Amino acid sequence: MDSFETLIFFRGVSVRYDPQHPTIHETRRNRRPKDASIEFHNAADRWFHSRFGVLYRSQALLLTSRQLTANVYAATPAHVMRILPLSDYRYCWSPNAVDLLFAAKKLEGASPSEIEDHLTSLGYREDGLAEAHVTGHEVMLHCDRYITIPVQLVSGNGEENTGSSILLDKF
Repeated sequence: MDSFETLIFFRGVSVRYDPQHPTIHETRRNRRPKDASIEFHNAADRWFHSRFGVLYRSQALLLTSRQLTANVYAATPAHVMRILPLSDYRYCWSPNAVDLLFAAKKLEGASPSEIEDHLTSLGYREDGLAEAHVTGHEVMLHCDRYITIPVQLVSGNGEENTGSSILLDKF
């Protein structure tokens, strides 16, 4: 079965994260948009909550299977992390949207109903993790706790799991 344990997903993080050691974190429940408008963020959050019961924009981690994409969001190349949920989790993604930030930019100044209509057209779903991995599309991961593993510690340092183990003895 495909899961975050068998498929590698990355996140670019800020300098607050230790780029040398795996670290356990609690997921923030009040994530604010960095590059999208607060109006888009709030409308999207309401839409995701009404469809899936989860505030996927403010209470989830935004991930990708593409290390290069994660690098764009990272403070430095060393701040690209593999993410593994440590608690029960849910995820959501769209086969029609590489990154919701592109829609946010395109819909800047749009009404909440226009934003909701656009999100509906994108076909967001909570299954197909392997497909999300292959396409490199943004995945929103909702969990209570997760571990960040610096990319240089990930076996193969690559975009797919080769079956080798990762270094966890640094705790």
